[in-house]
Amino acid sequence: MTERSGDGRPNPVVAGMDGSRSAVEAARWAAGEALRRGLPLRLVSAYESAGRDYPTLEVTAAEVREAMRETAVRRLSGARKTAAEAAPGLTITTEVVEGDPKEVLVEESRRAALVVLGSRGFGSVGRFLLGSSGLALANHGQCPLVIVRDGDARPGPVLVGVDGWPASAAAVRFAFQEAAELRTSVTALRTWSELGAVQPGVRRLGGSRVVHDSARRALAVEVSSVAHEYPDVPFGCVVVRGRAGKTLREYGERAGLIVVGTRGRSGFAGMLFGSVSQGLAGRARCPVAVVRADTEIPQ
Repeated sequence: MTERSGDGRPNPVVAGMDGSRSAVEAARWAAGEALRRGLPLRLVSAYESAGRDYPTLEVTAAEVREAMRETAVRRLSGARKTAAEAAPGLTITTEVVEGDPKEVLVEESRRAALVVLGSRGFGSVGRFLLGSSGLALANHGQCPLVIVRDGDARPGPVLVGVDGWPASAAAVRFAFQEAAELRTSVTALRTWSELGAVQPGVRRLGGSRVVHDSARRALAVEVSSVAHEYPDVPFGCVVVRGRAGKTLREYGERAGLIVVGTRGRSGFAGMLFGSVSQGLAGRARCPVAVVRADTEIPQ
């Protein structure tokens, strides 16, 4: 199903452009995603206006704003060319917006099917998300967010971290939606430890094997409740005893996309906000999607 705005037009895939090389890759990835979904692509570049003149540099605030706008226009022009080459025939629009990039992108997310950002060359999605537009979107965005690093695009299954239910339902549904578009499979991953919280439906009595088997049965039931909506998408469930970040990163070595839900600072949700996130996303070799628990994912 194609998401549509109040005026009946399809919600676009939005890519934020900040001039980095990874942002160009984000535009390329977003173009392919939009083409697969049959949606338009919207490229946005935002800049904060200069609030004062710079007499020591003999330049006015107006001149600074104009220079920033011209830079943004050139940036969008290059990104549009990259996107058009990646997805010939795709409908692409661009817009330069004066304002705080975080606020602009959160507002864009209200009318987007998906927002795609580059990692801004930090080499770590975790570092990018912290204190950035990505963090604002992960906390307040109204649609899924995908972070793309330079050279990320590659084939492979969709890996989704499931750390609770129904909090992870939106992330799982998004993973199946992406797998259907990419014509690949889904691997649902859950981790557990003796010190971790007990998941609903998981028994601790009886030792590690009982805990492991209970966790796997619970995960299979949860994922199957979504999988039936996508009968053509093969899927598997994996339960591993270990640390969430390390395990997800290791399994992500073979993935084309990693999907995590966010509902706070625990489990997979916390990986994109704390030190574990920098260990995971900084080494992830594929795009990472962040899906808020309250996000509606259309079938």
